Formats: sequence, C-alpha cells, structure tokens
Amino acid sequence: MESIVFFGKGGIGKSTVASNVSAILAARGRKVLHVGCDPKGDSTLALTGRRVKHFADGGVFAGEQALRASIHPSLFKNINCVEAGGPQAGVGCAGAGIGAMLDIMKEFSVLEKDGYDAVVFDVLGDVVCGGFAAPLRRGLAGKAVIVVSEEMLSLYAANKLVAMVNNYARNGVWLAGLAVNAKDQAAVRLAQAFAAAARTRVLGMIPRDPAVARAEKMHRPVTVTDARSPAAAAMVRLAAAIQNAKKPEVSPRPLSDQEFQELFTGRPAETALAGVSRGDRVPPAERLRRAGFTVTGIAGGQALASWRSGQLVFNVIISSASDARPGMTRSGDWAVCFAPDAGPESSARRGALDAAAAGLSGVTFDDFFSAFGGGTDFYRNINAFEELASHSLPGGGAPREPHVGFGQWHRFVFPGAQTISVPPGVALVEHGEAECRFSSAARTPLSALQRSAAGLAGSGLEPVCPGLPKEDANAVNTGFTYADAVLGDGPKVEAALGAAARMTGKGGLVELYNTCSPMLLATDLKAHAGRVAAAEGVKISRYNLNSFYLGVPEKTAARAAYAASRLKAMKRRRAWDVNLCGFGASRGALEALLKSAGLSAAPEAGDFYATAAGSALQVLPEPDPVLEKGFAAAGYGYVVPPAPYGLAASGAWLKAVTAALGRRKSAALPKAALDQYDVLSKKLARFAVAFVGQAGELGCLRGAHPRCGVPALDFLAEAGMKLRLLVYAPAPEARAAAAAEVKRLPAGISRRVSLAFFSSPEELNELLKKDKALRLVYSDIPMDPRAAAAGKTALSPLVFEPGYEGAAETLRRLEALCRWNFNERYPSR
Repeated sequence: MESIVFFGKGGIGKSTVASNVSAILAARGRKVLHVGCDPKGDSTLALTGRRVKHFADGGVFAGEQALRASIHPSLFKNINCVEAGGPQAGVGCAGAGIGAMLDIMKEFSVLEKDGYDAVVFDVLGDVVCGGFAAPLRRGLAGKAVIVVSEEMLSLYAANKLVAMVNNYARNGVWLAGLAVNAKDQAAVRLAQAFAAAARTRVLGMIPRDPAVARAEKMHRPVTVTDARSPAAAAMVRLAAAIQNAKKPEVSPRPLSDQEFQELFTGRPAETALAGVSRGDRVPPAERLRRAGFTVTGIAGGQALASWRSGQLVFNVIISSASDARPGMTRSGDWAVCFAPDAGPESSARRGALDAAAAGLSGVTFDDFFSAFGGGTDFYRNINAFEELASHSLPGGGAPREPHVGFGQWHRFVFPGAQTISVPPGVALVEHGEAECRFSSAARTPLSALQRSAAGLAGSGLEPVCPGLPKEDANAVNTGFTYADAVLGDGPKVEAALGAAARMTGKGGLVELYNTCSPMLLATDLKAHAGRVAAAEGVKISRYNLNSFYLGVPEKTAARAAYAASRLKAMKRRRAWDVNLCGFGASRGALEALLKSAGLSAAPEAGDFYATAAGSALQVLPEPDPVLEKGFAAAGYGYVVPPAPYGLAASGAWLKAVTAALGRRKSAALPKAALDQYDVLSKKLARFAVAFVGQAGELGCLRGAHPRCGVPALDFLAEAGMKLRLLVYAPAPEARAAAAAEVKRLPAGISRRVSLAFFSSPEELNELLKKDKALRLVYSDIPMDPRAAAAGKTALSPLVFEPGYEGAAETLRRLEALCRWNFNERYPSR
C-alpha cells in the first residue's frame, strides 16, 4: 500500500496538491483514502464538495465504529475521505485528536481491512508540535513530500520539516522530495539549490495558473475541472514522480541557520552575541553531535547512543569510568564500547571510535545525560508527591535536592524538602489525569525513601497497603482525559472549582494545581478561576506544579491567613493542656510522656479548629510555617520542642512543653524502661555504626532533617555505641571541612567518632568491610544494597522511637540488628 504524507508552510497550496494527487491516483485505478489532518477540516473540500463530519465530533475514544462513521465517500470513484477535525479555535489540542484517530486506524487495521491501495495525509501547514506529526509517529506514513514556493520563509519551514522527517525515519518514513508551487523558473532554481544543499530533490513544479483558482471556487481538483491546463499537467507529472520515487541511500540533512542564511544571501550569518567571543567553549551537547554521538536512551545507569562514522551508524554504550569493563575505551570519567548488536568489531572501526572518544576531552559522563534530557539541570526527585524538587535553577541558585542528581553514589543521607500543612477546610483541586494520584509509592513499603513513615509525624514501621499519594479528604481530581485534551478542558475545570468552592464555603480557600498534561494546553485557567471565585465568594490560588505539600511563599501566606481566620472565629475554652498537632504513629508515646507530667492531651479525632481552641498549648512535631504563622496571628500559644529521641532529648521535650505552659512539675521517670535501657546500652557498647556522607551533613544526622527530624547521631552516642564517620572527600579541602565539623560536635559525641575518608565506591566498600565491630550503616534507603554488599545491615530512621520507653525499645531493636549478621554470613554476589 502506498502511503504519502504532505507537509508545508501554511497557505502554500498543500491541500490543493494533496487533493489533486488523490484524484490522479484514483483515476489510475487505485483505491484511495484521503486523510485531512488539520482542525480547519478543509482538506477534503475539493473531493467531497462539502464540509464533512469530523472524527473528533464523534468522540476520540469511540473506537472503530466512530472512525468508520467519519469516513465519507467523495464525488469521485475510488476515493474516500476523513477529516480528523479538532476543537474550537483557541482551546484543546488538535494534535492529540489526530493521534487518537490514527491510533484507531492502526489498531483496527482499517486501511488493510477496507483494501486501500493508497492513503494520502494532508497535514496542518505549520507543524508546531509532535501531535501534528502523528502520521510519522504512528508509523503509517511512507513517503513524505514537502510543498514549497520560492519564498525564503517557505523554504525555511521546509528545512525544519526535513529535520522532523529525519527524527521519525526509524518508523519507516522517508523524504521523497519537494513539490514546488512557484511562479517562474527562477523560483524553481532557488528551490533546487536548497534541495541540493539538503541532500534531497525537486519532484516537480506546479506553475501559477488561473485554472487552479477556478477549480477551488468550484470545490473540485483542477485535474478534473481543467485537465488540459498547465497546472493539471504538472500535477500529473508530480504524482508520477512521487509514485516512482525511491528511498535515498543517504538521508537528507537539514541546514543549520547559518548555512541557510548563507545559501540565500551569499554571506555568513552574524551569530556572535554581544560580549561573547568566538573562542568560547563549545557546549558539550554540540561537541557530542559533531563527534557523531546521539544519545538515544538511559538504562541501568548507562547512556545508550548511536554513533555515526562516515555513512555507517553503530549503537554504542557509555558508562561511568568506575563501572567500565575491560576492553572499553576510557575518556575522563566515562568509557565507551560498541553495543552487542553492532556486529563484528574491526580494528579500523574500533580505532575510529577511540579517536572520537579522545576528541571529547573535557566532556563528562553527566554531559551525556544532559544531552539526552535537553539541559544541564537533570536533577530529579525520587519521591515527587511528597517533596517536589526544583527542576530548574532560578537565579543561578542550587537545586532544591542536589543529592538526587546523577553520580551521587556516595549519598546515604537524603535531607528532603521542607513541606507545609494543609489546614482543614482548604479545598485542593488537582487538574490532571486521575491515575497521576497513583504514580508515587511514597506511603507504601515500595518507597525508595520512607521518610514519610519515620519521625514524629511519620506513619510508623508497618504501612500495610498502598495508599493514595494525596489522601486529604478535601482533595479532588478533575479526571482530565484524552477527550479533554482534544476538545478543551475549560468546562471540566469550572465544574470542579465550583464543587470545591461549595466544599470550603464562603470566604474559603481553593487551590488549583495544573499538572503535566493539561499544562501543555495552556488553558486560560485564570479566567475560569476568576469566574468561579466571583460567583462563589472564595479565594482561588493557582499553581503550575503537582504537589500539595511543597511550600512557596504565596501558598504559605494564603494558608496561614485562612487558618488564622478560622481560629479567630472559634470561642476559646480550655478543656485540655496540650493539642498534639500533626503527630503520626508517635502520638501514643507522647501522650504517655505528657501524662507522666500530669498534663492532658486533646483527643486526635474531632474538629481541628475546635480542638485547638479548647487547648492551652499547640505542640508541633516539626517546623511548619503555615501552622506557626496561623497560630501566632490568631493569638494561640504554640511550641516546636526538640524531637524526643533518647533519654536527654525526651526530658528536653517535656521541659519545653511544661515551660510553655508555665508548669514546673517534673515527670515521673519509668524505672523499668530505664533499667532495660542500661542493660542494652552495655551490650551495644562493643558495636559500631557507620554514617556515610560528606561535609555539611552532620546537621541532618543530628535532627535537622526537614522531614523526620530523628537525631540519630546524638541518640547512638548517648546509647554508648562507637560512631564511624565515613566522609566522601576527593579533595583535601573536603577532608579539612569534615574534620572541622567533627571538632564542633559536643564532647559527648565527638569522643565516640572516628573519622575516615574515601573517594571511590571501592574505597567505601573496603572501609565498611574491614571493620569487624561495625554492624550497622545508617541510610535513609531501607535495606540499602550498598550496606548489604559490604556484609552490613542498613539502619533506617524507622527504627527509632520517641520517649523513654521508646528509647529502650529502640535499643532492643539495635541490639537485635547488630546480632543479626545475615549479610555478613551470606554476602551478596
């Protein structure tokens, strides 16, 4: 089956050419399906003589029957027509609708079932996004024809379209050539010059002919209305040239902007910017391109690339130098070799690859990932729903979570990002696909970092089943679908905002989160939100990110103001001494600690604002700018005491609470728990625990962790364990900084610390392996395989419990883990 797709700048005559080619093929006995891929729906007008019902009008998910219902017979034998159509101008995404139509066409083998000999795609003039390249992406197109004129902008668009066709060559599409719609022979020579430079050809030239305008007024092809006209004859020759076109042995090459300007002006382009010298360093991505490398994927910590050598292209694998295998060519911190599917390796080919690698001096392993991701900021968040990291570097600052970037093999401590509370009554509207709520394992045993389970606000050791990443009772999702992408999502947004506004009530706060897929539509959410806010009497805040809990100044201020207004409206009455706000599984232990000091705690269930109004003091598990500002503005007393992990810290926590209440009564200490603590502490004294990190991380280990705040270093020093601090320090300056940091520790901790340094995975593994007293390695990643590989057990913050009884229970767990030397007895291979 012949498959032809026409591209070209808008208004260039592309639909005229496409409809005439369809008519010529049908006249030659071919059964043709003419496919209009333009939301205007005018490609088939010359073949049907009327506007036909579009595929998008029948629903993008209606399946094969909907597609068949939108296939219409033409005025001519052997031609059927279909228009993809699309939304009203200015809403939705027509490209998505085209893709949906072609998916159905391919899934149900419509072209094959109906016995078509040829399919002609007429694609929107300016292919502004991948959606309009759907015929290429779906692997339906074979030959691509670009319609051009003598105008420079027409050829400039053609140059970009050459690059697009090359991008999808893997799907079987190839550039047959150019169709020139020009006024004279000089215009043809200009197009021929461009074609030669781009390594393609001119298939034919259609002259300017009044017969074409007459045919368009009649809604007919010129080859039908005036078969003897020069334009009709040229169309016949063009159709024959397209049919006879063979796939070129060498792919076309799009011109650079400078080459394009030189072609049309005969002089070099002025590309240098003010203040930038021509001698500046070439960006790594450009150096890779010039050396023939195109990064095509990432897998297993390696970059996969195609490498061009002359006219041949080979698949190659790039790994970090530390993971390089024998026989790989090394260059800086990376190494390269041919992929297994590259065929027999000759000495000449290997020599060429070695030379290419040697010419990339200064290019780093990270640069390959950067080239694949399209920028130098390739930091990614492991746990996107709980802490959304910044994917950009605003103002040249550091990323929010630099420890999750590539090459951070030495990281065991993951500080996380500061999060903020959602005051009850705030309505949260997530505008996105419903399944997005299930794309995180943050609150399940599958989480790579189980910070949400650890600490005073954590859910504890035993999450029993996967939960929704956003489980707030007042959080809703709009259920954005493919149909909304095609036809527009405005009505759905307003309906969801209206429901949320009624949920929060007059004077309430609604937060609208625009997520990935709908964000691409650029819907005017401000207008929709403004209409709902005015009608319902609420404040609506809009955010282009997908996290309810990430704190930004505007969100923090709005939530704090809402919380303060609700608190001020409550009638104060003292029913309890303390309100434990936001405590998780640790709540029971802290209620017992308060009871030992004669203090009452408000029950967990009930109305948040009424409970706060009935309590003398609000106690927070960790800093929270929303609740702190809200309590302060409403005149409510609050305190954020140090986390009560360990004996001394438990006493300090209780002292801070009683002092804030103006009490002086001391708590009764649990003798049984303290006796157990002493016994276990003596047993643990012969064991050591390692903390692996780099200079500047001791604060996190002492409780400055924004998420769980477990002061592991202080706790284990108080318990009498030996502390090994293994610091990643490839440079002397890092060693000096780490040594100075240890000196600043309290004497009770520093005297138990031994300091060692490493700069490679091998050195770290050796430090961990050789220390026989060392049984535990602290890591925020449960069951960290790096600890297991060294024969040690990973120590998670989940092990630590608060309060006096919690301290004794933690020591019991630690002692059991130290005796459980499974990884030492059965090392991983």
